[in-house]
Amino acid sequence: MDALAIIVPIGIIATVGAFLFFEKRAIQAKKDKESQGLLPPSVEDFYEKFKRYDTVKNSLRFFGTSYVVSLVLATLSYNPSYGLIHALAYIFLTTFLGSVIIFALKYNKSILVKVFAGFLYGAPHIAAAAFAFLTRYILS
Repeated sequence: MDALAIIVPIGIIATVGAFLFFEKRAIQAKKDKESQGLLPPSVEDFYEKFKRYDTVKNSLRFFGTSYVVSLVLATLSYNPSYGLIHALAYIFLTTFLGSVIIFALKYNKSILVKVFAGFLYGAPHIAAAAFAFLTRYILS
C-alpha cells in the first residue's frame, strides 16, 4: 500500500497533463474548422459541437493514454496479494484529485464547462485505469 503514495501523484500528473494536451488539440481543431469558414453551430446543436472539437477522437486518445499510464504504474506497483482495495484506491484518488485540478483550472469558466471538462477527464480515466488494473491482474 505504500506504493500508492508514489504512483498516485505520478498518475495525476501524467493524466492531467495528457488531458490538457488533448484539450489543447480540441481547441486547435475548433480554430482550424472556423478558419475554413464554417459557421458556428447553433446553441442547441451538441452533435455539431462534438464534431467541431473532435471530442470523440480526443476522448479516445485520452482513454488510450490513461490506459497506458495506469498499466505502467500497475505493472510497477501492483501485487495481486494487495487485493482489490489497492486498485480501487488508485482509481478513486487519481480520478477525484485530477477532476478537482481540472475544475480549479477552469475556475473562470462557466459551471457547464467545468462539469463537462471534469466529466471528460473522469469517465475515460476511470474506465482506462480499471481496464489497466484488470489487465495487470489477468497477466499476473
